[in-house]
This record gives sequence, structure tokens and C-alpha cells, in this order.
Amino acid sequence: MKKILGVLVLTIAALSIALGQTPAKPKPDTKPVPDQTKPVPEQAMPVTDETKPATEQTKPATDQTKPVGETVATTPSAEQELIALDKSWGDAGLKGDSAVLERILADDFIGNSPIGVATKAQNIAEAKTNAPNITNATYVADEYTVRFLDANTAVMTHRATEKGLNKGKEYNDQHRSMHVWVKRDGRWQVVASQATPIPPK
Repeated sequence: MKKILGVLVLTIAALSIALGQTPAKPKPDTKPVPDQTKPVPEQAMPVTDETKPATEQTKPATDQTKPVGETVATTPSAEQELIALDKSWGDAGLKGDSAVLERILADDFIGNSPIGVATKAQNIAEAKTNAPNITNATYVADEYTVRFLDANTAVMTHRATEKGLNKGKEYNDQHRSMHVWVKRDGRWQVVASQATPIPPK
């Protein structure tokens, strides 16, 4: 009996010792656990607009509504000079003044009208032939436009009205003209001309 009690005491003591030695608790991980409910921030990358081309031209757009001649810088005096020359040409044609016509018409002049095509020599010859038959005549030109294609080239348009007597008979001629002027050796001359009659009302 004493042996049994001794064994029980030893067994209880061993159990007590065993129960008293609790295993060491693991140290908690000191690293914070990321919050899985929050989105992971993306790297700050510049966002490009896919609708725009990679490179854009910096040249300003040209205005297509304006004629080319309007882009050339000119002075009012150059325009007035051409208008004055044109009016002198009209007066010289009425009077058959070949000296003025020689100066204004270029050697390579070509004129186009309803009666045909004429060179410089033909134009001067016609003016000299018609001048003696024309009396009490007036020549009025208006509605001028002058556009400079460059510093030495200009395109002119205008209306002209000529009235008078041709061999004693009244006449009234209205037409619209387009002339090409070229500046050579510092002097403006006509190189081409087109005349279109204005029908009577």
C-alpha cells in the first residue's frame, strides 16, 4: 500500500512539474500586415493622352481664303503707280500715242480680246490706225484691284468705259480687263492683257 501511495505521489509530482513548464509563446511578428481592403497604389507614371499625336506641328495654319497676292507686303504708292500707268495706256490708245504705248507695253506683250490676239506691234499699229477716226472721246477706268504676287509682279483688274464718235457715229464701249504687270530694270510694263466686253443693259 505504501508503495502504491509513493508511486501516486511521484506521478502527481511529475505531472505538476510537467504542467508548470508551459511552452514559450512565439513572439509576434513586428512587421505590420498590409490592409488587404485598400488598393495597392500604382507607381506615379505620367498619363499620356492617346488621342493626341506624339508630336504636333508648331507651324501656324495658313489662311486659304485669301489670295496669294495679299500676302505680299506692298505700299499704296506702288498700287497708285500702276493705276496711273494703266490710265495713261487707255488715253494713249485713244490718241494713237505710240511713244507712250512703246514705253508701257513690254516687248513680249500679248493681248487677248474678242477680236483676237495681238502682239505689242499689232496693238500699237491698231491704235495709230483708229485714232484719226475717233473724236470727242473719253476713257474712264475704275473699280481697280491690284494684287502683288511678288515685289516685281502684279495682277490688275478694272472696268473701263469709252465713249465718243467713231467716224461721226456715237459709240459706247464698256469692258473689264485683266493685266499682268512686271517690273523690269526698275520700270513697270504690261506683259499680258485680257479684255471682256460688258453687255449693254
